[in-house]
Amino acid sequence: MKIFHLIYDHINNPWVGGGGAVRVYEIYKRLAERHHITVVCGKYPGAEDYEEGDLRFHFVGSSKNNYVLSTFCYAVKAAQFLFLNSKLRTARLSHSARARAEGSPKSPNSELYDIVIEDFAPYNPLFSRFIIDKPLVLQIHHKEGINLFNRYFVLGCPFMLIETFYPRLFNNIICVSEGSRRKFNVANATIIPNGIDNKLFEVEPSDDDYIGYVGRLHIHNKGLDTAIRAMDLIDSRLIIAGKGRDELRLQSLVRRFGLSGKVELIGHLNDAKKIEFLANSKVVIIPSRYEGQGIVVLEAAACGKPVIVSDIPELRYAVDAGFGLSFKTGDAIDLAEKMKLLLEDESLRRELGKKAREYAKNYIWDKIAEEYERFLVEAVAR
Repeated sequence: MKIFHLIYDHINNPWVGGGGAVRVYEIYKRLAERHHITVVCGKYPGAEDYEEGDLRFHFVGSSKNNYVLSTFCYAVKAAQFLFLNSKLRTARLSHSARARAEGSPKSPNSELYDIVIEDFAPYNPLFSRFIIDKPLVLQIHHKEGINLFNRYFVLGCPFMLIETFYPRLFNNIICVSEGSRRKFNVANATIIPNGIDNKLFEVEPSDDDYIGYVGRLHIHNKGLDTAIRAMDLIDSRLIIAGKGRDELRLQSLVRRFGLSGKVELIGHLNDAKKIEFLANSKVVIIPSRYEGQGIVVLEAAACGKPVIVSDIPELRYAVDAGFGLSFKTGDAIDLAEKMKLLLEDESLRRELGKKAREYAKNYIWDKIAEEYERFLVEAVAR
């Protein structure tokens, strides 16, 4: 099968590099053993096309050091590519137009693919439903909802409308969690969750003197402002690992609260160092205002660590499975109280950690990739 996937994010994207990009890479590097796969991503400074066997990454848009421009240009270029290569319009395109659409000899061509997957984000919908006549899948991660209005006021309204109505155009939909499916109100969606690597289970958990956070440095989305304010209320250390466009703002926030001795930013960690970091933390926090499923929740669980999550529906599973505590989203006092509870109760930490590891065994990337493959095969057949 020949698979064509469109997603703005990429694991090396300096502004995002989020769970959606990790999911795409982890699933497709496994499926590439049996299928031909092309992933089209948004350009960023230094982005260059590359291949890993039958898995190929192609970048479109602007390579300037501007996130907003990069996002906008990706949407335009990706939609343009789909339009020019659409089988519905091929007969009406001149030879020169087709040549421009195909670009270099190695440029992807949607005519050559059996199925097209669009990763949804309200900022760059590609309207693929109106462009191509191939089996089409929309993959959904999380819904921002009212957060779009809170962040952008009136300018956020168009994105809220897109988020509400766009997914309803598709027959084949993948959601990464039951919480996302309910928020988007797409009852026909299939849930295929995120996963983790087997090697996480090889590490031996320990208990160093810090609370851990791993993820994208996006203050509003990831609730890092809540985490900083909570640290002003407890006697412990918070170590933040990750990269993102809000790094400088986050450093400024730490200084403003006078927490330079209690909160440390250590930047991006490779896989091995990330596993070690999670395994050595006492507690892992995920204070997000919105999420899809939260891969780091599963990674922390596989390392035998209890988690503290915001009380959004998408992260409720950590509490229901018995390895996490939740706090009221955005409430620094509540977060601080949950931190104190786990920091002061070693037996509770160990009990939750054991449950966490058992739960995480159900979410291995090999298994997730097989579920995903079956869904695509059935979608093509339909």
